[in-house]
Formats: sequence, C-alpha cells, structure tokens
Amino acid sequence: MKKRDSFVHQLLRLPALIMLAVTFFAVKAASSHPAFIEAVYSERVYPAIRNAVSALTRQAPFSVAEAIAAVLAVLFVVFLIVRLIRLIMFKEHALVRFVSLIITAVLTVSALITLFYIMWGFNYFRQPVGEKLALPEREYTAQEIRSVCKELAYKACALRSELPENEAGIYAEPIGDTVSGVVSAYTEFGSTRPSFRADVPPAKSLVTSSFFSDAGISGIYIPFTEEPSFNNEEPCIYLPFNIAHETAHYLGWAHEEDANFIAFIVGYSSENKALGYSSCMHALNHLIRALRPVDPEGVSEVYSIYTDAVKRDLADYAAFYDAHDTKVRETSDKINDAYLKANDQEKGVLSYEEDVALILRYFDSRGFFDRGA
Repeated sequence: MKKRDSFVHQLLRLPALIMLAVTFFAVKAASSHPAFIEAVYSERVYPAIRNAVSALTRQAPFSVAEAIAAVLAVLFVVFLIVRLIRLIMFKEHALVRFVSLIITAVLTVSALITLFYIMWGFNYFRQPVGEKLALPEREYTAQEIRSVCKELAYKACALRSELPENEAGIYAEPIGDTVSGVVSAYTEFGSTRPSFRADVPPAKSLVTSSFFSDAGISGIYIPFTEEPSFNNEEPCIYLPFNIAHETAHYLGWAHEEDANFIAFIVGYSSENKALGYSSCMHALNHLIRALRPVDPEGVSEVYSIYTDAVKRDLADYAAFYDAHDTKVRETSDKINDAYLKANDQEKGVLSYEEDVALILRYFDSRGFFDRGA
C-alpha cells in the first residue's frame, strides 16, 4: 500500500489548515485597527505587492487572470475525471482517496483565501476614504441633494455635447480611447495628491464579457494578478466610470462605496470629457435614487435639465440592461452580496450606492453649499 493511501498520511495533511486559522484571526485583528492597516498594509505592503505583480501582468494585452481561470477550469475537470476513475477502478482504497480529495479541496480553498488577503483583501479594513480626506460629515437636506444633482446634470449635459456619437445618436468612442483616458485621468489626479499617486495599468477587456453582461457585472478586479478588468459590452455612458471604479480597486480601495467615490472625483476633476460625463451620470443615478423618496419634484426638475442626447444614452443603457435581465444576474447578485457582507460591508450589494454621502461631503468640503447652491 502506498503511503498516500493510508488514513494516517491524509490526517497528517490537516495541520496545514492552521494557515486558515491564522488568516481568520489576522482578519479579526485588522478589522479593529484601521489606522494600522492604513499605515502599514495599504500604504506600504500592498503597493509593493501590487507593483511587483502588475509589472508582469500588464505586459500581456489580455486578462492574465481570465486565461489562468480558463486553464484551471480545464485542469479541474480533468482532475475530477481522473480521480473518479481511480475511485471506481481501485476500490480497495476508495474511501482513503475520497477523503484525500476532500482534504485537497479544503487545503486549496484555504490557500486561496490566505493569498487573497495577503495580496489585496486587508484593504477592506483600512481607513475609509472620507476619513482619510477629512471630509465634513453631517446630515444633508433634500434641497442640498437637489442642488448637487442640478450641478451634475448641467455639467453632464455640457460635456455630452462635445462627445462623439454613433449613427443612432448614442455616445460612443473606441474602447482603447476610453481605457487610455482613464489611465491619464489617474495620472493627472495623482500628480497633485501624493496619497493617490500610482502607475496604474490599462484596464483589461474581458473575453467573457457576454457572461458578465448576463450576470449584471460591469467589471471586476482580480487581486491575484492585480488586474482591473471590464465588461466591453457595457454601453459607453457608464463604461469610463466603471473602468475608473475597477482602477480604484487597484489603488487599494476595496470597499465599493470608496471605489465609487474615488472614481467619481477622479472623473469629475479630470479634463477627460468622456470620463467626466460618465462620472456625473453615475453619480446622478445614485443621488436621484436618494432624492426621489424625499423630493419627487426635485427629481422632475433634474430630469428637465437633461438634453435629448443624454436621454438617448440613458434609454440605450436601459434597453441593454433589460435585454440581460436573467436568472444569472439574480444568482450573481446573491453571490456578490454574500462576498461583500463577508468582507466588512454590512449592506452587501447596496454598498455600491453608499457613495451618495461621500459625494455630498465632497461638495461640502469645496464650499458648494456656502455659495447658496
């Protein structure tokens, strides 16, 4: 009997699970010490890891993570088939081999969880961006929310008038221009803000974008390869912002509301018209949802500002979204919700809309409300 076919050998593999226990306690400790995580991990350890890995993966014009996932999926199927054949053909040690298969799966998942937190995940426990930027914090009135919406609507319409259109009158530009525009905007933003300075890579277009469209996912950040990636089927109205959002994850902003906010202020302050328009429209989407229950007349006033061009873009996005309203999206939302809640985001997928308060605080910090807006 081979050594690996004994229960003793398999049980001796279990102590390796101690790495999962260590990771669990490290995560618990990290959640109580945001200042330490900010100063040590987010500002020193993570950038070193990110830069080293990204220096390699950015050389490939495709998503390295997506390619690795495809190869691993094939190898996993082959592995399972081989294991099942062995279980059937060599019944003498079938139970031991089955236990070995379970232990191997558990150890693999444990290693991936540990690697996830080392390479990026501890950023979930850093200081919130509002605290890092010392943004004022208070309750905002419906009138103040309305005034910010109007400001964004006027700016969005002005920017939209300068953007290219396709034959249907919908804003459209080459994806390469969109990607390079986001990179330039981050470079511009970080040039005067040392805390946000980073050599960001161009986001990668996903080959499996059709799947992501069905799942209702506009982009994804892959910590294992440090690659911001995006769904290339998304209509252009939100595509620049979505790429900027995934790039914010690259900078180490793990919480969705923080990544949304960083993407917004990078776009809003950028000279890139496409990103500025996309950022304003994304912010309006969230702010209007917050405004509607308390000031429906204000929502109507904001909508009255929209030009025909903006309305065409919104209608195009709505049609795209409706065309992909599938069961896959429902399942994807549930998985994402569980993932976010497991990583210190109590509101799950609703966390994406928590950027509303941050946007209002940002305008407040710039004296917007003092001007009688």
